[in-house]
Amino acid sequence: MASSRKKNSTRNLAVSLVSYVLYTLLSFALRAVFIRTLGETYLGISGLFSNVLTLLSFAELGVAQAIAFHLYKPIAEEDYEKIASLMQLYKIVYRIIGCFVIVAGLAVIPFFGVIIKSKPDIPENLVIIYLFYLLNTGVSYFVSYKQTLISAAQKSYIISAYGIVFKFLRVILQSAVLLLFKSFYGYLSVQLVLMIVENIILAEKANRLYPEIKGKNIKKLDKSERNDIFSGVRALLIYKIGSAIMNGTDNIIITRLISLEAVGFSDNYLMIITAISAVVDQIPKAVTASVGNLNATADKEKKYSVFKNMVFVCGWVYGFCASGVFVFGSQFIELVFGSKWVLEPITVFALASTFYISSFHSPTATYRMTTGSFVHGRYVAVLSSVMNIVLSVVLGKLIGLSGVFFATTITRIFSYGIIDAYVLYKYIFERRVWEYGAMSLFHFAAAGVSGTLGYFAVKYIALGGVPGFVLRLVVYSVVFNAVYLLLVFKTPQFKEIYSIVLNDFLKKLVSKIKKKEC
Repeated sequence: MASSRKKNSTRNLAVSLVSYVLYTLLSFALRAVFIRTLGETYLGISGLFSNVLTLLSFAELGVAQAIAFHLYKPIAEEDYEKIASLMQLYKIVYRIIGCFVIVAGLAVIPFFGVIIKSKPDIPENLVIIYLFYLLNTGVSYFVSYKQTLISAAQKSYIISAYGIVFKFLRVILQSAVLLLFKSFYGYLSVQLVLMIVENIILAEKANRLYPEIKGKNIKKLDKSERNDIFSGVRALLIYKIGSAIMNGTDNIIITRLISLEAVGFSDNYLMIITAISAVVDQIPKAVTASVGNLNATADKEKKYSVFKNMVFVCGWVYGFCASGVFVFGSQFIELVFGSKWVLEPITVFALASTFYISSFHSPTATYRMTTGSFVHGRYVAVLSSVMNIVLSVVLGKLIGLSGVFFATTITRIFSYGIIDAYVLYKYIFERRVWEYGAMSLFHFAAAGVSGTLGYFAVKYIALGGVPGFVLRLVVYSVVFNAVYLLLVFKTPQFKEIYSIVLNDFLKKLVSKIKKKEC
């Protein structure tokens, strides 16, 4: 079983990383075309409407995770009858959610005048543009629910493989539409059509993997099982609302306090962060189903050991990425989009801080979801929602754009960061939570020291253009990781991960090479 988990996690990670690296490169090319053909106003509109619909999608929050949690055991036991029953329930719930999102989305239209301070000067109808975004989000719920089954079965590499094909098609077709016609409607139409086709194909793939879920006489879950699932959904819904508000209100507040164009400027940096996240987030995502399987079968000591290894890896990887965003974000923006799009250093630091804190939290979030710990501490969402909105408005008025992002960082630390760790350590690991606090502070300090030394190592490199950027990036990478290695190489987690890599990967690789030579 452990070997199967490692194999699936490795395969998921490898396919996901390759897919997202390719997509990231294509996405930046598409963004460059978008900016040159349409400009900052359209970029601001895209960022704003995406945020509004992220907020409206709170209805789904908790359903996928709660259903996935209940799928881990029947998948491990090959209980196809239970899998079919769960997926039948999932289909009904997702159709209800899709209808809710569409109706709620339509109800937002009369409030455009409140959200947008001044009407953008564009020839397209703002309502029609919004309807494209709304349909793209709402319709997806009718066709995407079967992907959860594929992920829970530790086969997310299938989703990644199909995903990169359709993302490649989307980038090519949307770029062509923008360059040939400069049509925002055409750009959005391509996005909507490909989303529907991709989800239908993945649904059919799930049907082929588990033909039992298509049966006509699927047994309904009994009342107690449904109540158990929806109890988890309700608790997780409350818990995740705060996250939705933090992710879905920043651009609304920026639009109202500053301008729609400011959303476009910050959205370029957020695209860099999203692109990096899309790649490195595959580490926790690739192992989520395996962690779910682990939590359903292993003892708490094994769970805790794997958790500490995840924190170690995330601390190092996200520390490197977040500090790199601060050091190189503006240089990259200037190279690709022009100096006009560069933000002040304090704003870039605020964005990088938010990225690091939210990413470092991923191991605790993964464990909380895969252990079904939805009920404990669920009301932290209420605290985080209120805290984030109040701080965003106050700091946004006091210090501008950076204040909105600093508010999100502060909120994450003092809500989810503390409460999730407390819940895990008290109810799952049965340990003292200060152990997690010590781990966190160690990685914060290690990232800070490594990032600072890396920054000064490249600060005085005078070479300009792309060659200079690449040289600084290489030097920074070497310095940061060398310093981080010196700080962590004596820790038990480093020794264990080093042993896993050496024994499980390198030795197998050498063995395969020798077999081929024979």
